[in-house]
Amino acid sequence: MAEPTLSRIVIDQEPDWIRVKDNVSQAIVSVMETRLATMPGGKDGDAAKGMRKEVEARLGKIRERMFQMSSYNLQVNGQNYEDYVDATEGFDEVLDRKIWGLHHERVDWEARTAEKRKRMPDGIHRLEEDLEMRRTEAEWLPDDELLEDGKGTLKAEEIPAPPRHEEVKQTFQTVISNLAEVAKTAPTQLQRAQRAQTVRDEILDMAP
Repeated sequence: MAEPTLSRIVIDQEPDWIRVKDNVSQAIVSVMETRLATMPGGKDGDAAKGMRKEVEARLGKIRERMFQMSSYNLQVNGQNYEDYVDATEGFDEVLDRKIWGLHHERVDWEARTAEKRKRMPDGIHRLEEDLEMRRTEAEWLPDDELLEDGKGTLKAEEIPAPPRHEEVKQTFQTVISNLAEVAKTAPTQLQRAQRAQTVRDEILDMAP
């Protein structure tokens, strides 16, 4: 004949069991402090201090073993407590918000990356065309009809000068002449400036 199944202690919510465990732990600590107080020197004496650490360690092991054995006699929220603990995990609201925030951030980055992948090739192509156009405009090349002489291309000395070529040459020569004049007069101007500075310093050093 099979042995009858023992009924478990029914607890509505897990916090009720946690509160019982806290009360038991406090009672154990209270009894320990009372017993240590009976030792020579009281609970703060040297004898009690020497025993406290070992007693706390032993009582901690006894307490954990007692709670572990008790869990097999409990039923929480209609489930055996050992099954309830395995099936129920604490909800971390902060972690949940962080996970959702990272999820939305990942979705946003994926959308931006996909959009850039669509636009980037076309943008690069337009940039290349613009750079090529700017490079071509910055160069002077004779017209195609000027390069054709019926037999082939013109020689370098036969290529006509670009527009305003003479004006550019004259402007460049004027700039060179001005720079040469500045180079000649610079030493004289420097000497004058040094003499003026010397006179200024002497005037400032004169007694009032």
